[in-house]
Amino acid sequence: MSGSLDFRSWADRRDGAPRVRSRRKAVVAVQVMVLLTALMGMAALTVDIGYLWNVRADLQRTADAAALAAAASLAELDSPADKARLEATEFVQNNDVFNEGVTLAVNDIELGRSTLVDGQYQFEGVGDDQFPDSVRIRLSVTRQLFFAPVLGKHYKTLEAEATALLVPRDIAIVCDLSASHNDDSELGAYADTTINIWDVWGKLPGGSDSAETTWTPESLVGVPVDENNFHPQTAGPAYGYFRNLKWGEEDVTAGYSPAADAGLIHLPRYGTGTSDWAGADLATYLDNLTFANNAQYSATELTQIKNTALHSNSTRYRRQVAVALGLARWNSGKAGGAWASIPGSPSGNGDNNVDSSELTWLEPYFDEPGDRWLDYIYWDTSSTTRMAGANTQFQNAFGPKTFTNYLLESRWSNADTPELAGTPHQPMQAVKDAVEELVSVVSQFENDDQISLEVYGYTALHRVPLTSRPHLDDITTGPNGLSNMQAGHIDGWTNIGGGLERAIETLTEEPARPAAHKMIVLLTDGQANINEAGQWPSGSYADQQEILEEARQYTLNQAAIAAGLGMRIFGVAVGANADSELMDQVAAIGNGESLTATSNDISEYQAALEEIFIRLGGKRPVELIN
Repeated sequence: MSGSLDFRSWADRRDGAPRVRSRRKAVVAVQVMVLLTALMGMAALTVDIGYLWNVRADLQRTADAAALAAAASLAELDSPADKARLEATEFVQNNDVFNEGVTLAVNDIELGRSTLVDGQYQFEGVGDDQFPDSVRIRLSVTRQLFFAPVLGKHYKTLEAEATALLVPRDIAIVCDLSASHNDDSELGAYADTTINIWDVWGKLPGGSDSAETTWTPESLVGVPVDENNFHPQTAGPAYGYFRNLKWGEEDVTAGYSPAADAGLIHLPRYGTGTSDWAGADLATYLDNLTFANNAQYSATELTQIKNTALHSNSTRYRRQVAVALGLARWNSGKAGGAWASIPGSPSGNGDNNVDSSELTWLEPYFDEPGDRWLDYIYWDTSSTTRMAGANTQFQNAFGPKTFTNYLLESRWSNADTPELAGTPHQPMQAVKDAVEELVSVVSQFENDDQISLEVYGYTALHRVPLTSRPHLDDITTGPNGLSNMQAGHIDGWTNIGGGLERAIETLTEEPARPAAHKMIVLLTDGQANINEAGQWPSGSYADQQEILEEARQYTLNQAAIAAGLGMRIFGVAVGANADSELMDQVAAIGNGESLTATSNDISEYQAALEEIFIRLGGKRPVELIN
């Protein structure tokens, strides 16, 4: 019937529906359980693995940092192995790994040495007494997981390992050998610096007694010999009258007076100023001077030797001073003169002038002919010396002090006075001692560092190529080593840019090593004054300033080149007048440090420089090698 209900169909549907829904619910429940399990697994993978990844990364960072800190301790001279272990242990204790503490066991700290093989470092464990240069750290932690226990995994142990190495260094020491490297020992600096010219004199070869003259200092009247004030002739060279003067006043400080120093005799031209020409001491010396065959000057000769009226001729004056000082004998040709009693003595022309042909040199000038004394006498009378600039009373004053100063200020090169290489002139001696300290520190570590020696004055030279243990002494005491050199050894001026250029060449050529840390230690006591074209300041004031500026720029350009090649520069200013500002700039460009030892007190800057070089000797970079 139209519009009627089909009760059977409805009933059939009603009876069958619950059974269908029950089956569907069961299927959905199973699917949900499967999905939940999958989700939990995914959560375990996402959360726990992410957590473990962060823990592992933090653990590795801790291992890396602990290894680096421990390796840096190996650069200590005192118990480096113990300090390395302590440093690693304390670092791990003080640094949590993902907010939880970690314990580093002693047997997880391994000390060793690393050797470069085919471009790769290979670590090998060694004993403490074998000078380790590497540290291997092993860390492990066990962490509880968050979701993984659903899958039956409750804990995970993570491990990290790091090895750090004291990187071998190729070190170029670049030493200033300009003539100014003896300035702090000269009389010209006595008012500003505690000069040590006494020490320089004491290390010069001693003067030998003349074969022809005999003289005892005790017979000299009026010369103080009190050891509390004046030193006897116990060291250093002394010639002729200098033996009687001895050194005189030892401490040449700001209150010193050359006119009052019994170690100097004043013999000026024309008799002007303070003069000892007519003094009793000179008269006594000449009266008692005895030559070969017991010959002595006659009264007539003595009068003319001390005759200041003869000084109008500067050349004859110098010869007259040499005779008065007993450096030469005057063969005057005068009747009854000393020359007449000496067999084979040449005869002069008999006038009052001391001519060059009438001299017999009694005292050697080191190993050179005696007439070199005339150069000293001429220099001593000059008003343009640095010495006279400090005090005009030094002019025309003769004695061991001014002779030693003549060598330092005027005859400084190795070609002129090689004897100066063995003297402690400053700041050169401070540099020698400091470099020796650096070499000593490097040698004690028994590592793979190499050191070269570059030097510069006007000329910049490779002096000692890169060398390593056991030959590091070549840098200091070898034939070309620093101990055999002196201020102005080759020439004067200060070519800092050239010195840096030589260092760059050394560190980029064999036997320099690509994997080694490149380090330049640059020393100077003055200002750069040679430009890249090899010009020194000359001409007008403006021209001189231009060349000085170019010399500074040459230095800075070379520093930039070195930095571009990965070299690190340590600029060291030493001495009372060093250009520390330039060293600041060089170090800043060279990614290094600027260090100064520039006190006006020699002992202070010498100690400071040695401390700097000890620190540089142990200042080794560290690097992770795996």
